[in-house]
Amino acid sequence: MMNTKKLVTLSNQNPRLTIRTLATLMAINDNEGCSVSELSQFMKVNEKNVATTIRRLEEGRDSGDVKLIKVKQSKDDKRFKHIWLSAKGKALVKRL
Repeated sequence: MMNTKKLVTLSNQNPRLTIRTLATLMAINDNEGCSVSELSQFMKVNEKNVATTIRRLEEGRDSGDVKLIKVKQSKDDKRFKHIWLSAKGKALVKRL
Protein backbone atom coordinates (compact mmCIF):
# COMPACT_ATOMS: atom_id res chain seq x y z
CA MET A 1 0.00 0.00 0.00
CA MET A 2 1.32 3.41 -0.93
CA ASN A 3 2.28 5.72 1.91
CA THR A 4 1.34 9.20 0.66
CA LYS A 5 3.39 11.05 3.28
CA LYS A 6 6.53 9.13 2.34
CA LEU A 7 5.81 9.73 -1.35
CA VAL A 8 5.49 13.50 -0.82
CA THR A 9 8.54 13.63 1.45
CA LEU A 10 10.68 11.71 -1.04
CA SER A 11 9.48 13.97 -3.87
CA ASN A 12 10.30 17.07 -1.80
CA GLN A 13 13.77 15.71 -1.00
CA ASN A 14 14.40 14.94 -4.68
CA PRO A 15 12.75 17.72 -6.71
CA ARG A 16 13.33 15.90 -10.00
CA LEU A 17 11.30 12.93 -8.74
CA THR A 18 7.73 14.07 -9.21
CA ILE A 19 4.78 12.29 -7.67
CA ARG A 20 3.99 10.96 -11.17
CA THR A 21 7.52 9.62 -11.54
CA LEU A 22 7.44 7.94 -8.14
CA ALA A 23 4.01 6.44 -8.84
CA THR A 24 5.34 5.10 -12.15
CA LEU A 25 8.34 3.53 -10.41
CA MET A 26 6.03 1.89 -7.88
CA ALA A 27 3.86 0.53 -10.69
CA ILE A 28 6.92 -0.85 -12.49
CA ASN A 29 7.97 -2.52 -9.24
CA ASP A 30 4.59 -4.29 -9.13
CA ASN A 31 4.70 -5.23 -12.85
CA GLU A 32 8.34 -5.75 -13.81
CA GLY A 33 8.89 -6.74 -17.41
CA CYS A 34 5.63 -5.15 -18.56
CA SER A 35 5.22 -2.97 -21.62
CA VAL A 36 4.29 0.73 -21.57
CA SER A 37 0.79 -0.22 -22.69
CA GLU A 38 0.40 -2.77 -19.90
CA LEU A 39 1.75 -0.28 -17.38
CA SER A 40 -0.71 2.41 -18.48
CA GLN A 41 -3.58 -0.07 -18.13
CA PHE A 42 -2.41 -1.04 -14.65
CA MET A 43 -2.05 2.61 -13.61
CA LYS A 44 -5.30 3.58 -15.33
CA VAL A 45 -3.67 6.57 -17.03
CA ASN A 46 -3.13 7.65 -20.61
CA GLU A 47 -0.49 5.60 -22.42
CA LYS A 48 1.18 8.74 -23.82
CA ASN A 49 1.70 10.10 -20.30
CA VAL A 50 3.30 6.83 -19.19
CA ALA A 51 5.45 6.69 -22.32
CA THR A 52 6.68 10.24 -21.67
CA THR A 53 7.56 9.43 -18.05
CA ILE A 54 9.34 6.23 -19.12
CA ARG A 55 11.30 8.09 -21.80
CA ARG A 56 12.34 10.77 -19.28
CA LEU A 57 13.39 8.11 -16.76
CA GLU A 58 15.25 6.18 -19.45
CA GLU A 59 17.17 9.36 -20.35
CA GLY A 60 17.78 10.14 -16.66
CA ARG A 61 16.00 13.51 -16.90
CA ASP A 62 13.56 12.79 -14.06
CA SER A 63 16.15 11.26 -11.78
CA GLY A 64 19.24 13.45 -11.91
CA ASP A 65 20.97 11.19 -14.44
CA VAL A 66 20.57 8.18 -12.12
CA LYS A 67 19.32 5.14 -14.01
CA LEU A 68 16.25 4.00 -12.06
CA ILE A 69 14.85 1.77 -14.81
CA LYS A 70 16.06 -0.65 -17.46
CA VAL A 71 14.26 -0.71 -20.79
CA LYS A 72 14.65 -3.39 -23.43
CA GLN A 73 12.96 -3.70 -26.78
CA SER A 74 10.76 -6.73 -27.25
CA LYS A 75 12.46 -9.46 -29.23
CA ASP A 76 9.15 -10.32 -30.88
CA ASP A 77 8.03 -6.80 -31.79
CA LYS A 78 10.50 -3.91 -31.88
CA ARG A 79 7.67 -1.40 -31.31
CA PHE A 80 7.29 -2.60 -27.73
CA LYS A 81 9.60 -2.01 -24.80
CA HIS A 82 9.69 -3.97 -21.57
CA ILE A 83 10.52 -2.15 -18.35
CA TRP A 84 12.27 -3.19 -15.13
CA LEU A 85 13.62 -1.28 -12.15
CA SER A 86 17.38 -0.99 -11.86
CA ALA A 87 19.04 -1.79 -8.53
CA LYS A 88 18.91 1.94 -7.67
CA GLY A 89 15.25 2.06 -8.67
CA LYS A 90 14.46 -0.90 -6.40
CA ALA A 91 16.31 0.74 -3.51
CA LEU A 92 14.31 3.93 -4.02
CA VAL A 93 10.96 2.11 -4.12
CA LYS A 94 11.84 0.27 -0.90
CA ARG A 95 12.00 3.67 0.81
CA LEU A 96 8.33 4.30 0.04
